Amino acid sequence: MPGPELGRMIDGKYELIAPIGKGGMSVVWLGRDLRLDKLWAVKEIRPDGRGKSRATSRRALIDEANFIKRLDHPAIPRVVDMVEDGGSCFVVMDYVDGRPLSQVLRERSVPFEQDDVVGWGIQLCDVLGYLHARTPPVVYRDLKPSNVMLRDDGSLKLVDFGIADELLPGRGGDGRCIGSPGYSAPEQVDRKVHEATPTDARADVYALGATLFSLVTGIVPTRVGPLGSDVAIKFDLVPIRQVNPALSDGLEQVIVRATMHDPRDRYQSVAEMRYDLEHYEELTQQYRSNLQRKVRVFARWVRASVAACLMGVALVVGSVMVRNSSYDAIMHRAGISDASAAQEAYAQAIGVAPSRAEAYEGLLNAFKSDGVLSTDESDLWMRIWQEHGREVEGDSLGARVCYDAGVLYLCYFDAQSTWSEKGEDVKRATGDAAMQRVSRAVPWFERSVRACDPAAGNYAGLVVDEHLDEYAASEVYLTVGEFYTRLSRAYDEGGDVTDVFQSFWNALEACVVGTGEEPALLSRAEPIVCLRLYQVAFDSIASSTYLSGFMHAGVTKQEALRLLDAAKEGADSLEEFSRANAVAAGALFDELELGYEVALDNVSRTFGNPVASMQALIGGVGR
Repeated sequence: MPGPELGRMIDGKYELIAPIGKGGMSVVWLGRDLRLDKLWAVKEIRPDGRGKSRATSRRALIDEANFIKRLDHPAIPRVVDMVEDGGSCFVVMDYVDGRPLSQVLRERSVPFEQDDVVGWGIQLCDVLGYLHARTPPVVYRDLKPSNVMLRDDGSLKLVDFGIADELLPGRGGDGRCIGSPGYSAPEQVDRKVHEATPTDARADVYALGATLFSLVTGIVPTRVGPLGSDVAIKFDLVPIRQVNPALSDGLEQVIVRATMHDPRDRYQSVAEMRYDLEHYEELTQQYRSNLQRKVRVFARWVRASVAACLMGVALVVGSVMVRNSSYDAIMHRAGISDASAAQEAYAQAIGVAPSRAEAYEGLLNAFKSDGVLSTDESDLWMRIWQEHGREVEGDSLGARVCYDAGVLYLCYFDAQSTWSEKGEDVKRATGDAAMQRVSRAVPWFERSVRACDPAAGNYAGLVVDEHLDEYAASEVYLTVGEFYTRLSRAYDEGGDVTDVFQSFWNALEACVVGTGEEPALLSRAEPIVCLRLYQVAFDSIASSTYLSGFMHAGVTKQEALRLLDAAKEGADSLEEFSRANAVAAGALFDELELGYEVALDNVSRTFGNPVASMQALIGGVGR
């Protein structure tokens, strides 16, 4: 079937402007969202055609899109919509205004500057670390310059997750020999090595090393031996200073270690590799020579006097004292600085003492001081967490830090809203921005819950008493946030969504109304948290799709109205707070006033539909 013509509208929302890429089963279009006046990349996955292989390929492309929908990292383009139209499936994703590094390298005809390559390597370590830290871990398996997009601001985007593999518990990795010539690790493409060493995250370490080699030398690495053959495969990577003696021997060491043939000899994680990339100048021969000279001088000095031993002990103790005083001094400076300088100081303090929670808390408070968590601030937080987060998660206040990060994303993140009109003059947010905030908050509430041990009475800094139960709040907020992912997965797998809607409704009731003798969680939460959750409640009931799902799960009209009225009463009680905190809450409060009326209309309309009511009655039997 021929593809759509230029200017065609998809789902009444997306106008196809121009083709920007083409594959065997797909065409990528530049599309304009007429609601947002925003550009997206729209991948058209065409009908199966003839043959089992085409059907399999089409399914693989759709599976890839569904997989990317679950990812949330600044360096990974988002999938924001999937539409069936005219026999084709259209995947709507972020439009990346950049070019593949491979194309830029060809056009330059000379290698990239060493410092640029190191900076890109650090960025790629961040996104690979995010994938490897997921549950289950994800191995990207196809890192190469053509899959890395360079934007004008110097940031990178990782594209094409077609052969990424989730390492599910109880199942080995993908058994196929698969990858890109020259960049894939031996265990991906050498059958004998693959049988002895299944592919894991260290394969991405190798590919990153090979990619950096190519970028800094201008040479595309190759291999000897066909893919998947029994012939031993040799790789032509050489130390980079054999190509260009002016390059750093420290960077050479990083790339050599990353591309070792045996995975056990490589960096065992991208976090290790990231550290060496950040300190590659300290790995140079000149640096080591200077260090050795200092050691020899120090050794002669020690031999000169027994007192030097005592001095050495004093120096060790003193170094700890200096570190502590440095940390305290930085924290003091942060406490008396404006928001921007405070953020910089708190970040510096985290680098000095990454296991101490106070600096993380200070940074979170600095982010929300202006009532907005910007995308730049979010990126800074994610970079810091990627590098140091594991150290503070084990702190006695680890859950406290994660809970406050979750609240920050839930309430302050600068998400983009879309708008729709009702009647002539009533506008309201459709909930896109609210859902973005909730989805970004989920991992933090999950970490918060995981850091606690209720059986031992250890809540890692969360407040749990007769007035406030932040642990229970974390569990409920997590359930609310997971709803959208669980619903999407259930639809994709063709499963029953009744339980998904039921658990979501239970969480909303626990937040807004309370259950049994337990009062509403939001009666004991921060005002801004209350407003955001009231927004989620209004938007959920204002959605015909969600309200129908609640009906089929057995929710009655009276229960829907009760939750709406409770949310309205709670929102009204926060008007004074909203006006006093106009930046963070003023517009949100105004939106809630309109959102209540829209949700109320939808309840009357949906429950007034006799067909829907009968279906809900049948679906709710046994509730």
